[in-house]
Order: sequence, then C-alpha cells, then structure tokens
Amino acid sequence: MSEMTFGKIVQRLFMYVGIALAVLVVFAVVIVLSRGARIPSEWLALAVYTAGLFWVAIKQSREYWHRPSFWLAISGLLVVHLLAFVAILRAYPKWHAIWFIPVVVVEGGLFGAILYILFGDRR
Repeated sequence: MSEMTFGKIVQRLFMYVGIALAVLVVFAVVIVLSRGARIPSEWLALAVYTAGLFWVAIKQSREYWHRPSFWLAISGLLVVHLLAFVAILRAYPKWHAIWFIPVVVVEGGLFGAILYILFGDRR
C-alpha cells in the first residue's frame, strides 16, 4: 500500500469536511422546513449563488486540485465571501436576490484573479 503524503491527507480532510458540512446543511434545511419555518429568499439566493460561484471557480482551476494550498485558498475565499454576505444580509434586510447576480460576476472575476496570482504560471 502506498504511503500517503501530507498533501493527500490535507486534500482528503477538506473533502470529508466539505461532505460533512453539506450533509449538515441538508439536515438543517429539512428540519427547519419540516417545522413550518420560512427561509427568506435572499438567504436561499445566497446559498445558490455561493454554490454556483465556487463550483465554477473550482472547476476552472482543476490543474491546481493536487495542491493543498489551493484548497486552503478556496476555503479562505469561501469564509470571506460568507462573512461579507451574512453581514450584508443582516444590515440590509431588504436586499433583493437579483442583486446577487452582478456581485457574483464581479466576485468570480476577483476569485479568478486571486487564484491566478497565487497559482498561475510565473513565466
């Protein structure tokens, strides 16, 4: 059996943490909805646009997947993104879901630039 490198261990750790978080989110949503609670549309939009943004960013960066630092950078970007939008949604309760579209487009470009600066070819 081959020896696992530190990078593989970190990569698997992030994968398992991601899977665990996804399962917890699904359970939380099912429990909240089964009790008759209403989830505001702007919070659902945050979830959908965040998933789309990071799916595109990760898919377009496939050549960096083997680097543990890539997964750390993606995790950091996710935390910053969520902290900013949680603050925005709490400060502006009348935020419209449609407003996520231009913000996510700008964020996508910013994330692409950050990932290129961190991991792109230096030639």
